[in-house]
Amino acid sequence: AGNFYVELAGEQDRGRVLRIIKQHAKPDQKIFVGVIDPINPRIETPDEVRDRVLEAAEVIPLSQLGTTDDCGFAPFGDDTSTTRDTAFEKIRARVAGTKLAAKVLAGP
Repeated sequence: AGNFYVELAGEQDRGRVLRIIKQHAKPDQKIFVGVIDPINPRIETPDEVRDRVLEAAEVIPLSQLGTTDDCGFAPFGDDTSTTRDTAFEKIRARVAGTKLAAKVLAGP
């Protein structure tokens, strides 16, 4: 069934989108949810990312859940609105926040 990528960080009603994914996802499909909004210049905190992962984990089985960014950091070929430093800080936040969520989900 392959992978399914969904832009979720910038979504206004993440819960609704997650419920739709749950209804239509195949059991052998990996679902990558966007936890970073590359269009917004504000750098997400690892705690924000953690919370987004935990929200998705309430609906998507852990064996199927992965994280990603909502889209590329230069959605248009000539787009320079996101600096290289900002892009790397956002990626670091995604990695750190995903690790925080993994610790919570692993339990005590």
